[in-house]
Amino acid sequence: MKSVKNISLHRKRGSYILEAAVILPVFLVGLLTLAVMIPVIAECEQTAYSSVEELRLEMGKSAFRSNAAALPASAAVRALKGKYVSSYLITGYRYRYQGNGIDDLITISFRSSYHVRSPLGMFGNASFKGRLTGRAFTGSYYNGEPSSEQDFSEDEEYDPVYIFPHWGKCYHNINCTYVKANCCQTYLTDVVRKKYHPCPLCGARNLSTGDTVFCFKESGEAYHTSGCSAVKRYYIEIDRTDAENRGYTPCSKCGG
Repeated sequence: MKSVKNISLHRKRGSYILEAAVILPVFLVGLLTLAVMIPVIAECEQTAYSSVEELRLEMGKSAFRSNAAALPASAAVRALKGKYVSSYLITGYRYRYQGNGIDDLITISFRSSYHVRSPLGMFGNASFKGRLTGRAFTGSYYNGEPSSEQDFSEDEEYDPVYIFPHWGKCYHNINCTYVKANCCQTYLTDVVRKKYHPCPLCGARNLSTGDTVFCFKESGEAYHTSGCSAVKRYYIEIDRTDAENRGYTPCSKCGG
């Protein structure tokens, strides 16, 4: 009888050990996941806050000057100061346009990526998309109906295409040979400085953060000024709908 009790007791202990061996790793993975996700969530909030602040500042500055290039550059520079931010890309930008009967609107869309060291290599990368709209303080009055929440919270799917602002009337996809053979217009940030060196022929090293630069993403190693002899045709990224509204049609070679 005593041996039977001992066997039963050993079986119970064995089952407890087995349960612990199964549940404990799951519990630890859950804790590690939370430890990785919390900083990323906090960084996403900080990115959104910094972008809102830069938009607010640009709305105020618009009362004294008109500079379409300022906001994308300042928003990127500020966001990239985040501890875990690995990239901050402007996916859509419209400056002082008219929409829903309101003039002087400014809209900026962005996509940011984050990288956090994870002990298990899980959930180490994350991305965050945002879209902000405000109205520049230019002194003009709006006498229409107030905009609804839906007008500002509506998040249309961004479909990037590439156009040459001063050449052609077609839009292209990223794999088009026209796009690959030419440079893109961007803004000088710390990320651009790390990836490219200034062109020694056009004085690019004298540019300041936020200035417009041109880079050959496929084959280039330098960033250039607009007056550089290497910059003959350049492309920019915009939303497909915006391209079509501007009169651009799909490229016959790549289909857009």
